[in-house]
Amino acid sequence: MIRLRDNEQVLLVVRKHWFVFVAEAFFLVFLLLLPLLAWFAFQLLPTNSLVTFDGHFGALMMVITSMWLLFLWVFFFIIWTDYYLDVLVVTNQQIIDVEQKGLFSREISNFRLDRIQDVTAEMDGIIQTFFKFGTLEIQTAGDDRNFLIFGIPKPFEVKHFISVQHDAAIERLRTVSLSASTLAELRDEMHGSSDEQIRS
Repeated sequence: MIRLRDNEQVLLVVRKHWFVFVAEAFFLVFLLLLPLLAWFAFQLLPTNSLVTFDGHFGALMMVITSMWLLFLWVFFFIIWTDYYLDVLVVTNQQIIDVEQKGLFSREISNFRLDRIQDVTAEMDGIIQTFFKFGTLEIQTAGDDRNFLIFGIPKPFEVKHFISVQHDAAIERLRTVSLSASTLAELRDEMHGSSDEQIRS
């Protein structure tokens, strides 16, 4: 669960492109066909082979196939969970990167918008260009770690959005700093005038 700060608003939520999920789950289709291929292979064996077929063979194949399908369903659920819970959240104060690793492991990284030094978007290859997804790299100030988010849909638009929010955060920080310095100057002037009144 992501906890937001006071007066913090979620501006953008980005999940990985659907093609990433399809590419990871596509090989499950071939694994799904394995019991059917095994059944046809056993049917093609000659009758005088070492494998004998009796009345229990169909029941055995049904049990093995059911266990295999259950395994594939669990594996599909793990892939779906990893895809759905990997999320990039942009608020008006920070960026939160949630990376799900399996069912029971999650890594959450967050950094303030005003600490961003550089944002790089990249689409590499025909598939990424055609389906419009790619990689987003965010470099922060004072930290050796670069944040790499793979499979982001429309990475150039996300990069532009983050850059706009970064500029707005810098402007807010500058306004707060100016207000604080102006307040300090007023305080100094008030102390100076009160000292003059005491001397007079």
